Amino acid sequence: MNFGDERIARRDKVSGGERYLESVVRTASPAKLRLMLIERAVGVSECLESVWRENPGQGANEQSLKLFELINELLRGVVGSKQGYGEEICKQVSDLYVFLMKHLLMAEQCSDVASIEEIRVVLQVEAETWRLACANELPALSSQLEMGSGNSRLNLEA
Repeated sequence: MNFGDERIARRDKVSGGERYLESVVRTASPAKLRLMLIERAVGVSECLESVWRENPGQGANEQSLKLFELINELLRGVVGSKQGYGEEICKQVSDLYVFLMKHLLMAEQCSDVASIEEIRVVLQVEAETWRLACANELPALSSQLEMGSGNSRLNLEA
């Protein structure tokens, strides 16, 4: 059995959109990856709101599980430096995500759409914060590249 042929066949079945997303994820900065995760959580919370509006009393479902997993992944990504810098802010951000997870678990008990809206609003604010952080990455990268050796410079302005 030739496993190389199997990988090629599987790659051919992947859509262009999936290949693009894979490429974006592979080349994204840590801040951009975090933003993508938060934006996905916002989208899932919107979907969950819609599902619970259409089916009141449904409780926990695939969307609420996805949202829980996304928030949990955001929580897992909160790490400080080895030197202990940012310890207090990491604790505050961790506490926020733990609160969101608890809020979600309580909302599942009675399909509380208002609670999911509150979670979504917090995640939207978080997403905007990370959008700004990502926007600030490009100028920093540009200035680092311009400070490179010799006269060779990469012009990032189109």
